[in-house]
Amino acid sequence: MSDTAPTLILLFVVCNLAENLYHLYFLSRMDTLTTRPLSLILIQFLSVAAQTFLLFSPHYFSLSLFYGLIFVCQFAQSMVCRLSRTTPFETFIVRFVQMVAVHLCLISIFALHSDRSLDEILSMQTSRVFSICIALGFGLLVKLLNRLFLPQYRSILDHGQIKDFRFFKHFTILSVIYLFAQSILCDLDPTHLLIPAFLLGSNLLLIFLLVGYLVNIYYISLTSDAEHSNSELSRSLAQADSRLRILRHSTYHDELTGAFSRVYAFQYIGTLLERHTLFAVVYFDLDRLKHINDTHGHQQGDHYLCSFVDQMHHHIRPSDALARIGGDEFVLILPGCDRVMADQRMEEIGREIEQGEEALLFSFGTSDSTEARDVHTLLECADQRMYTRKKERKGRSDHA
Repeated sequence: MSDTAPTLILLFVVCNLAENLYHLYFLSRMDTLTTRPLSLILIQFLSVAAQTFLLFSPHYFSLSLFYGLIFVCQFAQSMVCRLSRTTPFETFIVRFVQMVAVHLCLISIFALHSDRSLDEILSMQTSRVFSICIALGFGLLVKLLNRLFLPQYRSILDHGQIKDFRFFKHFTILSVIYLFAQSILCDLDPTHLLIPAFLLGSNLLLIFLLVGYLVNIYYISLTSDAEHSNSELSRSLAQADSRLRILRHSTYHDELTGAFSRVYAFQYIGTLLERHTLFAVVYFDLDRLKHINDTHGHQQGDHYLCSFVDQMHHHIRPSDALARIGGDEFVLILPGCDRVMADQRMEEIGREIEQGEEALLFSFGTSDSTEARDVHTLLECADQRMYTRKKERKGRSDHA
């Protein structure tokens, strides 16, 4: 072993551990690391020890064997890591491809610059170690740059976009096969002077393609992020619109009978008054509801209310609006009708309902928009006439 060997070994170990440990740190920042750090650190040291032994072996150095050892070590690390999820950027295959491609470029540059064959370059421990260390440093630099894009990487994980990059995965697997083929070529014919030029050109192209893929994936993630945000916003708006429709329906409709509510009746009358439209208001009071509640229970009373609303809906026009404004009190709004027409229609409807299978008795009073220009006055007028009619009806019943 030469005098510089301890220094070279220390340099390689430091560079290798720095790249490996920062890789684990990056995975932990991605919130994907689920394995205990102790087991990971242990396998990292074993990997570095095996690579150091082969790199400084006194026997003939085999480039393909060294790359195979690196591949096996990184594969073992990825198995031990038990990542909950990974992005296309951080699979061990991408890590291997970028390091080996850079290393082949470096030894080719060394060979072309010094007019030596690859066999002479690889037989020198200094050039072997420096080229590997520079390749490891490049991997560390890539990790440092990737840290700037952590939000985009997490976005890819969170939105389930990993399956969208299967073509990139196929590309990296083919790249591994191609790199091993190049390393075997270097072992079989390391003295050929054209091999360094071929390795440099092909691996620069490979790095260019790899970077191009990663840049495209990054921009796809940004576009997908915007699409996801737009989808979330659309979903939120749809949910808000649905809640608004439900709220509007519950505000404008009586939950028990399905008739319109007091709020709707007041707003509808106010709108017709603002438009100076002729309309009539009918104020109803259901007879016998209290007797039914006391005798047969509130469930039967509720049925009585619902039956009245169903019967009324069969006799009124689509433009008319029936609203429940109290326990047994209803209001019917009749656009285009005056008080006389409303009285006639209610008399006809009352006779038909009373003669039906389920006798429904009610008292009513009417008013129209010619008598007042505000909601409360119209309703009070119809209400008073309803009570007058109810007393007259009761008086006739008592007299009979």
